[in-house]
Amino acid sequence: MSEHEKKAEDFLQKYGIRFKPKFLRYGPHFTETDASRDIFRCTFSRGRARLVIPEFGQSLNDSDGGGGNPPHPYDVLACIQKYDPGTFENFCGDIGADTDSRSAEKTYKAVVKEWKRVEAFFTAEELEALQEIQ
Repeated sequence: MSEHEKKAEDFLQKYGIRFKPKFLRYGPHFTETDASRDIFRCTFSRGRARLVIPEFGQSLNDSDGGGGNPPHPYDVLACIQKYDPGTFENFCGDIGADTDSRSAEKTYKAVVKEWKRVEAFFTAEELEALQEIQ
């Protein structure tokens, strides 16, 4: 187990959070022309509270076409939105996108949606600790 994976597991244990990946399918994840990969629904839970990542695309190297190598909690925690993305204009400036781009606007809306789910699930203390998982 890598140092990063250990850090993620320690985080989950400290805050009493469970992680469950569920294989959904093998196919393109980002675009229709994207290389196929294993796609999982990943759920973090604590008591009755849930944070669901509806679709997490496993790395190409770790995909086996049948979900036999699910993502580690670190893989997902390192990828989720851990900071408020701010305004659309700030977001575009941060990622180098044009504010007239419909694609950038679509991405921004998805990031804001994820951020709101993350912020609702994790406490301020947990978010601060989560920001250290990279």
